[in-house]
Order: sequence, then structure tokens, then C-alpha cells
Amino acid sequence: MKKHSARLHLKQMTEKAHREAEQSGLMKPLMGAHVSNEDYLQALNGLYSWLEGYEMCLQTWLPKDNQRLFEYYYQPRSGQILADIHALGGFTPPHNIHHVNADSIYQALGYAYVIEGSTQGGRMLSQRLNKVLNLEGNALNYFNFYRYRSWQRFIEMFEHFSFTNEQLNEMTSAAVNAFASLNSIAQRIEQRDSTVAVG
Repeated sequence: MKKHSARLHLKQMTEKAHREAEQSGLMKPLMGAHVSNEDYLQALNGLYSWLEGYEMCLQTWLPKDNQRLFEYYYQPRSGQILADIHALGGFTPPHNIHHVNADSIYQALGYAYVIEGSTQGGRMLSQRLNKVLNLEGNALNYFNFYRYRSWQRFIEMFEHFSFTNEQLNEMTSAAVNAFASLNSIAQRIEQRDSTVAVG
């Protein structure tokens, strides 16, 4: 499949899952009029739990020395989330012992599509959180990760690939699963909070 139609296919096939992630109890509060430090800290904890499960896989499949990836390689960023949690006075979350695996580079690219896209989306959130929460530029390492241009390098790398339908399906399925994983973590946090509120 041609590169441009492959990107369009991937975007269209993940659109519903993407929208659900944006509207989840994890991310939606960050766009609310009354976002608090607690909302932000909760989102960071959820993002850390989600992202940490993918990082080992992505560093294995998408390393710096892989010539097939041209200039792209996966840059770990869970450490940035951890630094932001600590800057807000939070504690180190439990490590995610459930690490995601990939059977091919195409699955890994599907995961990376979601993670790199979400990192790029941090541009707007960074500015908003800084202003609304008066962070003075602190505790924004993760949402400022877009400055490393990882999304741009990912897209530039993507332009060099030609995918078979089978490879594209692998990538799309992995991307949908990555969104579903984030939504699952958001639901667990929402359920835990509602239980605490009732208790």
C-alpha cells in the first residue's frame, strides 16, 4: 500500500479509539475549566503506568542503530513523567510488571504511532497546564517532549516504508490495542476513585 494511503488508513481506523482516549477520565479533566494539581497528578500516574509497559518493547524493536528506521528511533520518556510526578510532590508509582510484546516491527510501529502522536499532542496541554496551574515551566517534562521532534522523525521514517496489507493490518491492530490499553487504565482509575468517594 502506498505510504500516504497507509497513513490515512491508520488514522481512520484508530479514530474512534483515539477519541475515546481523549474523552477518558484520565485526559478529559486536563481540558476542564477547573483542572487541579490532583487531576494532573492522576493523569501522570495513569500515563506512567501505561507507557512503562511499552518502553522495553519499543526500545528493542525500534533502536537507534536500526538502518530500516532511517533517522527514527524510540526515545524512552517514562522518566520524564516520573520527574513531573515528583515535581508535583507525588510518589513513584508501582512499576508496571505487564510488559507489552511485539511479534514484528510493524506491531512496534503501531504502538509507536499512538505514543508519538500523544507526545506531539502535549504541545497544547503543556501551554494550558502551565498557565492554569501556574507551574512556571515546572513539572512539564513529559508534555514538552514534543520538542525532541520524535513525531516528526517518526512521520519522516514512515514516508520511506511501503506496507503490504498484512503489515498495515498488524500495525493498525497494535495501535488500536495501545489506545484500548490506555482507556483500560483510565477506567480502572475512575472505578477506584468512585469506590473511594463512596467509601
